[in-house]
Amino acid sequence: MPACSARSASLRWARQLALAGALAAAPAVAEVTAGEMLGSGCTGCHGPDGISVGAAIPSIAGLDKIYLARVMVQFKNGERPSTIMGRIASGYEDSELRTMAKHFGSLPWSAWRTPSDETAIDMGRQIHDRICAECHEREGQHQDRDTPRIAGQAPEYLFTSLLQYRDPQSDMKLPQPSKMLDALKPLTDEQLLALSHYYASRP
Repeated sequence: MPACSARSASLRWARQLALAGALAAAPAVAEVTAGEMLGSGCTGCHGPDGISVGAAIPSIAGLDKIYLARVMVQFKNGERPSTIMGRIASGYEDSELRTMAKHFGSLPWSAWRTPSDETAIDMGRQIHDRICAECHEREGQHQDRDTPRIAGQAPEYLFTSLLQYRDPQSDMKLPQPSKMLDALKPLTDEQLLALSHYYASRP
């Protein structure tokens, strides 16, 4: 075979391989695009790329996708208390919520930056070691489909959440283990605030 013909054949083969690779990747690209499109309405509260800029609202970028999807479905079904999330989630199909969760779960985590209160952080560390470390491993950085990452969230959000878990209203459904309720019940507001500062200080 002449050199030019061999070179042409090689180029055609390379283009065919590139096209095959692009076609194979197309569904994944389309799925990410769908997640970005569906999740665009979330950024007004949860911040650009799911990184919150509001102290009372959690960051959702980098959270476990299965946990995040389940939480959004719980909001939709009224199984988790909310002020506005229930109304927002009810406008989506479960499959759309899972697509959004996959999108936000694929984004990099960014910890909240907060001024250090070393006294509160030290108190919170002791409480964590005593009653929280068994489930919230690695200083609250651990996460899986059942346990959310709490390290690096804003202290205001963490404190409000802990208050709700410790003192649930009679009409509130809290889908967390009774073990957590039992652990938080004896803690004072000051101790919950210290725990919030400790987790917020973790990367």
